[in-house]
Amino acid sequence: MLSVKNLKKDYNGFIALKGISFDIKENETLGILGPNGAGKSTLIKILTCFHNKSSGEVKINNIDIEQKNKIKRLIGWVPQDDTFYHKLTVYENLEYFASLFQIPRRQFKEHYKELLKLLQLESKENAVSGSLSGGMKRRLSLAIALIHSPKILYLDEPTAGVDPVSRRALWEVIKKIQKSGISILFCTHYLDEADLLCNKIAILKAGSIITIDTPANIKKRYGKTLEEAFVKIVNESS
Repeated sequence: MLSVKNLKKDYNGFIALKGISFDIKENETLGILGPNGAGKSTLIKILTCFHNKSSGEVKINNIDIEQKNKIKRLIGWVPQDDTFYHKLTVYENLEYFASLFQIPRRQFKEHYKELLKLLQLESKENAVSGSLSGGMKRRLSLAIALIHSPKILYLDEPTAGVDPVSRRALWEVIKKIQKSGISILFCTHYLDEADLLCNKIAILKAGSIITIDTPANIKKRYGKTLEEAFVKIVNESS
């Protein structure tokens, strides 16, 4: 679904990505872990077409990322900040973002109800979006990212800033999304959720991938917990 080969990004002499390569298969979730400054944000900006790559190859569903109009229809993105208009209702936000993708009215009517059910937002359809709780706001951002039925979903620290109860509820929502067959790239600082939700994990440091494997294999090789393994891997790569 997503193929990244020897991806490099040079910001006027500062090499943010040093030739990274990885693949995400259909219905697979890859977690991207790394300390601050590792290059996670740069990677997301390139994958979402906000920044251009310096060199390398990125393809989604065999379409080169340079074909931005086609690529944007294939991706859904949940950034760390809210993606919606606070003064609009949940329904109005979904209706607006669906219109940006020129989704036919009948198709939207069917799809938005499915999304509200999937994300447990049915009771909030007519609520003003700015009045939602932190966890509900994250669910609305997820709904917006999914409104055009993308092939791959980018989650950039989706549970940051929410309370523990809402965080675990979001895990259950993400599990449901995974069952729908969508591929996911998952950036997080929470090692427990990466262990729970990801098929594979890539650890990024200073613009390079220093290991990529399943959570089970990483723990088997480096530590009893993923956090212990992560610390060991990052320190040993210094």
